[in-house]
Amino acid sequence: MSLASHVVLDIPASLLMERDLSHYLEWIWQQYFSDITRANEIRISYSYPWKSRLGLIRLALDRTHSFIGINSLLQLKQVPEYVLITTIAHELVHYAHGFGSPLPRMCKHPHANGVVDRELERRELGTCLRCCNEWIDNCWYSFYDMQRESGWANIPNIHHRTCRGCR
Repeated sequence: MSLASHVVLDIPASLLMERDLSHYLEWIWQQYFSDITRANEIRISYSYPWKSRLGLIRLALDRTHSFIGINSLLQLKQVPEYVLITTIAHELVHYAHGFGSPLPRMCKHPHANGVVDRELERRELGTCLRCCNEWIDNCWYSFYDMQRESGWANIPNIHHRTCRGCR
């Protein structure tokens, strides 16, 4: 039996209808990161359909905002919602740890000693993380190849900008 059948998240129906990243960001922040100070504005949008990256976080040069870029393939309905949620939460862990944010850095390297996975576990996202990892291991590369072969035809809002000064 797949781990995915055990993922139970109290996700509002409005999020399930469309994968609006700003709504997901707010919901995830309220549910799992409300103890973290927002030191600047956080912007989020779909970015390039990378093969080996689900998301990224960057701090603007003027430090007034952080940008979270999410792999544009994660907006497709074939990708389980827990992959999108885990990816956004992963980037918020980086933010909380001072990577891609003006907050003080908690460690020298962003993934040192499994710090992100441990933080997701601590924030009660462990089952979601394990399901995400299982789906990535079993489905991601074939899914990616199929989308690439189609010329990204199924991606409604493809953005290529991930620069530090994005507006």
